[in-house]
Amino acid sequence: MTAKPARAWYVLGLLALANFLHYANRNVVVTMYDDLRASFAFSNAELGLLTTAFMVTHAPATVFFGWLSDRVERRRVLSFGLLVWSLAALGCALADGVVSMLAARAIVGLGTAACVPVSNALICEYVRPENKARAVSVFNFGLFLGGAAGTVVGAKLGLPLAFVVLGAPGLAIAMLVASMRVEARQTLAPASPVSTSASLARLLRVSTYRFTVLGAVLMAFAAGSYLAWFFDFLKTSKGASEDQALLILGVSLVTGLFGVITGGWLGDRLSRTRAYGRQAAVAIGIAASVPLALAVIFLPLGPIFYVCSWLLMFTINWYHGPLAASVDDLNPADSAGLAQGLYIAAMHMLGTAPAAFLVGVIAEHSSLQSALLVPTGAMVLAAGCFLASFAGVAGDLVVKR
Repeated sequence: MTAKPARAWYVLGLLALANFLHYANRNVVVTMYDDLRASFAFSNAELGLLTTAFMVTHAPATVFFGWLSDRVERRRVLSFGLLVWSLAALGCALADGVVSMLAARAIVGLGTAACVPVSNALICEYVRPENKARAVSVFNFGLFLGGAAGTVVGAKLGLPLAFVVLGAPGLAIAMLVASMRVEARQTLAPASPVSTSASLARLLRVSTYRFTVLGAVLMAFAAGSYLAWFFDFLKTSKGASEDQALLILGVSLVTGLFGVITGGWLGDRLSRTRAYGRQAAVAIGIAASVPLALAVIFLPLGPIFYVCSWLLMFTINWYHGPLAASVDDLNPADSAGLAQGLYIAAMHMLGTAPAAFLVGVIAEHSSLQSALLVPTGAMVLAAGCFLASFAGVAGDLVVKR
């Protein structure tokens, strides 16, 4: 850490807590499908739209918040996003039908768009270059612990209490983020159309950045599909009880947390000796994930299935730390937020947003088991993208900030 260690860890911990609430609010609906069917007669396609509505606002707004965080103090941008998504989460508890629920989820998605790009840029500003991936991995503790908490709260508390329990704490965290003490070392970029266009053009000229974004889109599609439908898949295709499904999903999300840590550690270690080290860490994780995904789809419920599902969540999530660190390496300080926002926007708009809906539609016409083969194929393509990115790294400027 380049700041004082105690303060830097406080900032990192607070950002991880914000990310915890971000992912808890994102995932809370995936274990509420039975409640939503009973209360509002949601179809499978409409249930998929809950995630899509979230992502349709979330994805483009990450570009805006990333751009804004290069020009306005980042803690203020993040605290504003926290306030918006917390109030919208409370609004979900008041929804009285499909339309109002979709609208509230869309606003939650809008507010949470500030969390990851702004936090990634802030974290990379405060850590040594060789530790970036690990620091981002710590931030992503919130991703998996929050994801696990959201699924449990959604299943156990249901409508409307789950939304209240996960929405209210964000109001307090917003105030803590706004008041946290961080040194003003951020380089503010000019807010002009010319400077923004020049920054975008500079980003897109970097071949490694392009392959990284494309690979991230495919991985987000795969991970989003499994996350949105895995709980329902366990009950409808594997015959698991709700408690069994919660146990499998909960442990899977925790092993995913260790996968994020492993990916960050491996990415930083490989980057010391190889320019493409962080991309290599991602490619290794994807290569291990494909056979595990096929095993989960076709094996019957039992000990081997449990192990494969937990290992799948471990390997499929290696990409979080290395990719964010790589994006920061490839771009100068005055466009760090924009680079993070653009990468996350593409990942979610083209990957996560359509994933739950498309898999739901395919499942309506065949089976959920068959539908999950589509995201498995997307992982194969993602591995090819990261392998292709190796060639571009040597010729791309790596910024060691």
